[in-house]
Amino acid sequence: MTPSAAHVRTQFTGQPLTRFEDPRLLRGQAAFLDDLRLPGVRHVAIARSMYPHARFHVDTAAAADLDGVVGVFTAADFPPSSGFRHIPAIIAHPSLRACGQPPLAVGKVRFVGEPMAAVVATSRYVAEDGAAALAIEYEPYDPVPDAQAAVAAGAALLHDQVAGNVAADFTVRVGDADAVFRTAEVVTRERYYVQRYTGMPLETRGVAADYDLGTGRLTVWTSTQWPHTVRDVLRDVLGLAEHRIRVIAPDVGGGFGVKQEIYAEEVLIPLLAMRLGSPVKWIETRREHVTTAAHAREQWHDIELAARRDGTILAMRAELLADMGAYTRSLGVLCPSITAASLPGPYRIKHYTCRVRAALTCKAPAAAYRGAGQPEAVFATERAVDHLARELGMDPAELRRLNFIGRDEFPWEVGTESAQVPIVYDSGDYVGALDRALTLSRYRERRAEQAAERAKGERGRLLGIGVAAYVLLTGLGPHEGAVLRVDATGQVLLVTGASPHGQGTATALAQIVADELGLTPGDVVVRHGDTAMIPFGVGTYASRNAVVAGSAALVAAQMVAAKARRLAAPRLEVGERDLELADGVVRVVGAPHRHLSLAELAAACAPGSPLPDGMTPGLEATHYFLAPRPTFASGLHVAVVEIDRDTGVVSIADYAAVSDAGRLINPLIVEGQIHGGFAQGLGGALYEELVYDVSGQPRTQTLLEYTMPSAEQVPPLKIANVVTPSPLNPLGVKGVGEGGALAPPAAIAAAVEDALSRFGARITSTPIRSESLLRLMLRS
Repeated sequence: MTPSAAHVRTQFTGQPLTRFEDPRLLRGQAAFLDDLRLPGVRHVAIARSMYPHARFHVDTAAAADLDGVVGVFTAADFPPSSGFRHIPAIIAHPSLRACGQPPLAVGKVRFVGEPMAAVVATSRYVAEDGAAALAIEYEPYDPVPDAQAAVAAGAALLHDQVAGNVAADFTVRVGDADAVFRTAEVVTRERYYVQRYTGMPLETRGVAADYDLGTGRLTVWTSTQWPHTVRDVLRDVLGLAEHRIRVIAPDVGGGFGVKQEIYAEEVLIPLLAMRLGSPVKWIETRREHVTTAAHAREQWHDIELAARRDGTILAMRAELLADMGAYTRSLGVLCPSITAASLPGPYRIKHYTCRVRAALTCKAPAAAYRGAGQPEAVFATERAVDHLARELGMDPAELRRLNFIGRDEFPWEVGTESAQVPIVYDSGDYVGALDRALTLSRYRERRAEQAAERAKGERGRLLGIGVAAYVLLTGLGPHEGAVLRVDATGQVLLVTGASPHGQGTATALAQIVADELGLTPGDVVVRHGDTAMIPFGVGTYASRNAVVAGSAALVAAQMVAAKARRLAAPRLEVGERDLELADGVVRVVGAPHRHLSLAELAAACAPGSPLPDGMTPGLEATHYFLAPRPTFASGLHVAVVEIDRDTGVVSIADYAAVSDAGRLINPLIVEGQIHGGFAQGLGGALYEELVYDVSGQPRTQTLLEYTMPSAEQVPPLKIANVVTPSPLNPLGVKGVGEGGALAPPAAIAAAVEDALSRFGARITSTPIRSESLLRLMLRS
């Protein structure tokens, strides 16, 4: 049974402390992967395909003859026995057909940017010269430019073993949707498209590896969100014992899900280090990141809703087509499976069917980006609800109120499951969040203001108001670990199996531990990102750190506190219940002058010291918190936009975001996460897109073509929190990291459509381009 959150101490937990991680970063004292200096390191440049689909041959002679080139390698240089294998699917799915990516292309390339050869040299400059000197001959094939073309009759096959270019085809069923649709009073249908875009962290990817020939030990440094998973994959692929592999994630300059992946380079660079017997390093260029790092989001959703004329939603049917790119890598078809599991959203929908097809195309492989399939689901469902409201002539906020799951109906079994877990909402107050958001946004006043502007005719401002709700899967298991140790100086070290990279996790965990041990958060040092420090870890993604890493840290701290009381009790001649931890000591309640410091107790706990029966040496504890079920955060956003009549430019006039992430460990960090998520959601709504042409060539290759919102476009937010504690963990928390990104595309689309309703606008896709809006107004 999970302990009640009511028993968690809260002197520091729940307080808006500034992040302890920031001063070092602001002083330039961080150590990112490219800061790593390895004696004798060799540098790698990768020759990548210029064609989206072709057979090829590489002549390496000219490159190999260049001064400073140490070696030139293609797939032909690595037999399978060396560990040269396709990237395995970490997240399995029964319908997934094998189409993994090899470390280097084998005879055929399937997207522009696919690695074909690696040049190793004494410097990156020489390596790049070597890559340019390679003579590559291509035999082009017909491209498969997008998912619609991939599943069309007569399309070229990317993988001979994958019929119809469909990596997975499955159907999710809850209840009997078809029967409900046959008798429904109202049915709406529409196709909703979410474009291809992805995360653009300040730090691109990078990998370095060093293989010690004498000991057979491999050390890999990689800019990743899940170092233990990278270790496990290298163990299985390379055939090395786990204890011979150490994976380190140094300071990571942003991840956003893009670095929750096993990339070809994370296998290739260790292979090269083992082959050459010297350290090897590769740093991704920005062009490589834009064209080859995990793309995300691109999906078509055909949504039908069945409803009564009073607005009650009875059933949903969906067809989902996902563009997976050329290969399925470590996540398999996780993202579209999460979309399919999430489409019912916060609504009382008991009859639901969704068919999913994951199509293979001549694009960079797709995987996770902040929300991993859930922003797509929110956009499709929330737009469908808006269009149902339009059909019925109802206020979109009131239609949602009518159909939200009630606070007294939790836990709510949706009846679906992603590729990993069943979807059972643990707690929530969706109506409460709606009411808070409507108040925060001054919804009624905004509607009155809008009506007044519309009464002015052509002279009135084009104001629009949009509402979007979401439910967010967070706290994904299966576990996370914590090793907590107090040494003889009284210093406290916490090692977590999570691998944060900007979330403020070290601060939050220090707050939790400090409360339990009677310290200040500044007394707790948090370490992470090194598989040698803790044997098991899962990583940082799926808004999981507060839930699983936080709960592991809490229980480990409670175990250390109990051990300290047990040690101190006979020395202070009192019972354990008469002791409390405060100010770095264990003291007698009511007689604080009678105490022992944690340093003294740690020293008394050394091997060879007299210890209570059954107590192991060391004032320390290890705990792995198991999370067989995820927690579900939720929220509601209200967007107010104004559209310029002369240019079609969309400005955010006001934006309110209400979030329910359970109990908050650090409200300031929560607010920061919502701001960051909103900025990325705004980018997806109005600006960002990875564009390919009909021949499979990427038209977006640099940040000149990939437009992200700047500070000028990101407005101030009105933020409020609704708290419904989760019963699934002792902190009562839910995750929040991805929540801010889910609703903005849907809320902004609804607001734009509302602003242009007199022009017949119907927004069914993103990004929403100002030129498209201007054309709409001019046509009308």
